[in-house]
Amino acid sequence: MRKGVYDLILNSKHKASSYQFTLWVASLLLIGCLSILACAPVVIPVYREARPSNEEHISRSFSRADQLLKEKKYREALAIYEDYLRRYPGGFLRDMALMKSGIIYAELGAYDVARRSFNRIISDHPESRFFREARFRIAMSYMKEGSYEEAITHAKDLLRTPLSRQEKLQIYPLLGEAYLGIKDRLKAVDAYSIAYYLATGAKKAALLSRIEGIIRESKEDELIVLEKRYNEGVFAGIIRFELGRRYRDQGLVRKAAEKLKDFLTRFPHHPRAKEARTILSELREGLLVDRFTIGCVLPLTGRYSTFGNRALNGIELALDRFNSQPEVHEVQIIIRDSGSDPRQTIKAVEDLGENEHVMAIIGPMITAESAAIKAQSLKVPIMVMTQKPDIIELGDYVFRDFLTSDRQVRGIVSYAIQELGLKKFAVLYPEERYGTTFMNLFTDELIANGGELVCVGSYGKEQTDFGDAIEKLVGLHNPETEGDKSDPVESGAEKEEKLKPVIEFEAMFIPDTFQKVGLIAPQLAYHGVTNILLLGTNLWHSEKLIEMASDYVQGAIISEGFFAESPSPAVQEFVRTFKEVFGRMPAFLEAQAYDTATILFSLVNRPQVWSRHSLKNALLSLKDFPGVTGVTSFRQNGEADKPVYLLKIVGQRFVQVR
Repeated sequence: MRKGVYDLILNSKHKASSYQFTLWVASLLLIGCLSILACAPVVIPVYREARPSNEEHISRSFSRADQLLKEKKYREALAIYEDYLRRYPGGFLRDMALMKSGIIYAELGAYDVARRSFNRIISDHPESRFFREARFRIAMSYMKEGSYEEAITHAKDLLRTPLSRQEKLQIYPLLGEAYLGIKDRLKAVDAYSIAYYLATGAKKAALLSRIEGIIRESKEDELIVLEKRYNEGVFAGIIRFELGRRYRDQGLVRKAAEKLKDFLTRFPHHPRAKEARTILSELREGLLVDRFTIGCVLPLTGRYSTFGNRALNGIELALDRFNSQPEVHEVQIIIRDSGSDPRQTIKAVEDLGENEHVMAIIGPMITAESAAIKAQSLKVPIMVMTQKPDIIELGDYVFRDFLTSDRQVRGIVSYAIQELGLKKFAVLYPEERYGTTFMNLFTDELIANGGELVCVGSYGKEQTDFGDAIEKLVGLHNPETEGDKSDPVESGAEKEEKLKPVIEFEAMFIPDTFQKVGLIAPQLAYHGVTNILLLGTNLWHSEKLIEMASDYVQGAIISEGFFAESPSPAVQEFVRTFKEVFGRMPAFLEAQAYDTATILFSLVNRPQVWSRHSLKNALLSLKDFPGVTGVTSFRQNGEADKPVYLLKIVGQRFVQVR
């Protein structure tokens, strides 16, 4: 071929100009180059990134996807990234699209699919800036799905590669959480501790808080290992403090005191030092108190001795039954007589608190205020047995589990309104402290529950004829004719019409004794006040009321603190045992004293209750303690929070309705 070209040039019949000659030479060179290229081997690239021409459009799409990702609109964001991967399999943002797709799949819980995206970065883009992050997120995905061993393996493999400080700060906490997943708290603390020493500022504080949490969750044998492993530094203090607190909660007072003293000696400026000093102070108090001894201050002589001895019977039965249980620490009681003398009461409380070192005191009754003030000054928890208003306001060591006026009223009103659906009420009360207190409480509770007080009547303390008070309640009373109840001119029909009662209420509350109610109920019927519900307090609870006015009190509802005929198995067992031991039926006082003592005996047997202060806290935290007088909890002011029994008169007996 080259020869033919050359012949064409040499044998040309027309001489060419030098310009034409140059063109021919150039053509010859071009043909030669093409011939060389034609003979060269063809190289096809395996993978070459092509930068798409519409870069601006792609950039806007990725920005939109990033925003959707921040807004947690995962599927919309995912559609953009996957569209890019389909359209540009060799695109220059392929690694980023794979990373974002993997993150979204992980957020959606599709961990297998997420790992496929991350693995494509590792295999296809080993030089990508997302390479190490992809490996980290693979470990994270295993951790999130609960494959802790896989997470640990991947995290440890990644830690063998060159990493920045920030990357290590991500991986070590991940490793710590994975170790927690397999219940290896020792290695979890080790991993987190490395992260702690790498961190600064807020991150360091957050890691310390997490380590403290792990240490608190650790078992005692794990804490002992950690104590040896971390003999110095901030973790050493945390571990020793936790061990001291753990011993305290187990009731190992001396062991706890020794550990906390060591902690304060070595770490006097530790963040937990103040708390340790407080606990140590309580521990020293606990060493001075006989935690399994309860004092009793009751009127065992004098005019109120009957009540005191009845309560003591309940306490003695509780002691006998509690100590007969297996696996409890035996409790003892020390009894002191308060008589009816406040000075004798104060002396008894002082003796029990300072000389006998009792853990708590039950009682007294009549002289409760004097006892409460003294017990508060000694910081001895005291469970008073009185209805005296506001007595629990005397201090945070004063408690009451007793049938109070407000508890009775709450029970009656809530039942009448919420369960019976009644709305309109009347009150007929005696003009003395008991009646006035209940009348005011009943009025307030009605308002709070949406009820309406239609009318209120009262009568004198010594009164036995209640006709005038009743007539005023129902519109029969006429002040102008008072003292002259006959009218010779008025016809019989007019008189009958005039004397017809106006009854605008559905129920009447009478806070008085059964003796007075036995007189009032028949007189209500005499004046035409019938077909209403009578409501009363625990003072109605007597068979004599039914003997006096059976026909007139049928269906009446009263509140009570204890009911010996309750169908409750616990009550039946208590009544049976009490009758066997004492030969008589128990009533409210015996049952309440029994419950109070049982609560205290149970609490002092808890390992974490080792001082008077811890007993006080345990009482405040008590929830739903099952007793024969009801399920008991305590409010933060020391008042018992429990429902009352509600009884109904049916025929010749009382029947429990709630």
